[in-house]
Amino acid sequence: MRVEPEVLAKLILHKRERIAQKLPELISNTGNEKQTAENFARQARSMKEDIEPKVDNLFAERSAIVEECSNISDYTNLNANEKMRLNELIDSIDSKQIELDKYNTACEEIVELIAKSGHDVSSLTTIDTSRKANEALKEIINEYETANKNWNEYETKRRRLESKYTKLLSNLKEANLARDYWQERLDSGFEDLLIDANRVANGGLSSRQISRSKRETNKSRRV
Repeated sequence: MRVEPEVLAKLILHKRERIAQKLPELISNTGNEKQTAENFARQARSMKEDIEPKVDNLFAERSAIVEECSNISDYTNLNANEKMRLNELIDSIDSKQIELDKYNTACEEIVELIAKSGHDVSSLTTIDTSRKANEALKEIINEYETANKNWNEYETKRRRLESKYTKLLSNLKEANLARDYWQERLDSGFEDLLIDANRVANGGLSSRQISRSKRETNKSRRV
């Protein structure tokens, strides 16, 4: 069954008008959600950035013992397994991944091995500082991890809403353009479209095929 161009245009126009009518409210609601998410993300980021330098400084203080131990080169009183164990322990306390409770245990074992090697452990000037930094980390690390987790969650939501908001604005723009186009078609008629349709019906080229043919002709001339 053949559908008249005017009927088809009215159907398309009606659909675009409905979309254009619904989108502004959806855009407004999404914009409000986006603003709320931005506020939460900003607050969470502020909290994270307030704690982060303190955590970084404590990790740096905790690692001070590593550099001091690494400067000790003479472990002649230790056997091969003990030297290997000492190196493993030093590497472990230099990592942020070591559990806070295990850090103290590792430090105690390091002190024992260094004492066994013949060195005066009282010369380890940073051991107390490193232990105090580790204790301070116990008090603040949970707060930092929570702040970091909250920021990641709010930032992910903010980005998702930002993308949705931008897409909705683009959809509204496209719907308005399409609505205006088909309204203009209804007002001005479909003669040019019918000419193209009749040409194709009679075995001729469509306007797209004509345009492609012209491009190919121009391209061959340039060559």
